[in-house]
Amino acid sequence: MSHSHLFGPVPSRRLGRSLGVDLIPRKTCPFDCIYCEVGPTSHQTETRFDYEAEAIVAELGAYLEGSAPELDFITLAGSGEPTLNQGMGGIIRRLKELTAIPVAVLTNGALLHLPEVRRELKAADLVLPSLDAARDQAFQAVNRPLPGYPLSRLLQGLEAFRREYPGPIWLEVLLLKGLNDSPEDLEALRRALRTLAPDKVQLNTAVRPGVLKQAQPLSLEALAAIACGLEGEVEVIASYGGACQAAAAPDDATLAEMLARRPMTAADLAGVLALPLPLVQEKLQRLEQAGQIFCTCYHDQDFYQLVMPGC
Repeated sequence: MSHSHLFGPVPSRRLGRSLGVDLIPRKTCPFDCIYCEVGPTSHQTETRFDYEAEAIVAELGAYLEGSAPELDFITLAGSGEPTLNQGMGGIIRRLKELTAIPVAVLTNGALLHLPEVRRELKAADLVLPSLDAARDQAFQAVNRPLPGYPLSRLLQGLEAFRREYPGPIWLEVLLLKGLNDSPEDLEALRRALRTLAPDKVQLNTAVRPGVLKQAQPLSLEALAAIACGLEGEVEVIASYGGACQAAAAPDDATLAEMLARRPMTAADLAGVLALPLPLVQEKLQRLEQAGQIFCTCYHDQDFYQLVMPGC
């Protein structure tokens, strides 16, 4: 069954088997990160707005009433910044009434300086914000925020949220070669982490094709060395080896919907769907020949993406 706001379950490197919930129109975000696997930001804003909260809750209710697979998390995320949706708090509250499955929120943290956003997020079981740089030059180069949005605003929001939120905070740090991994950047990051005191730091790098070619990944060895130099609980999440289970082979529309969310390799899809790799490759070849998807080689791996309208 095709969904307008739900995607997955997907094998999350951070959250296990996760059902994604898209709270915002595609690529609506305060940032235009150069590594974003979803593509460039088409509507860059930090103004919150109402967006289909009732439809999202109805879709979640129908999904959870059906024969839904076992999930580790329901994750509010998707192809834009979820905290832009003014209905986010109500959606979290309704989810807590519908199910005991933990609710996680993936956010770039850009709106955590707003007290109302911090209040709404208190109902979530886990919040996973981002901090890719603790020096303004690297922040501007990597995250490309709205003009006039300073790093200090992001840091102040993260600090306020740490004080107010009673649940666990897992902070993602995505490092790129030559952009935010210098000794000066890493020292600034160490100082910021001491203040923010997240429950866990998760180091990542550009494992899929991003917006700009300058977004080059660090090696796992480099990430591991950086992790050793940071305080507290730190893990490298730049690869994923788990798999989700599927009851049956998906139709072409389902495959296309998955590839509309993020680039994936044939092996990624085989793991998500618990299908033989040759079967997935055959399906992908047929979709590529039909012009519905295209393949990009990125660091010796073939990633498949949906051909979007107008491209």
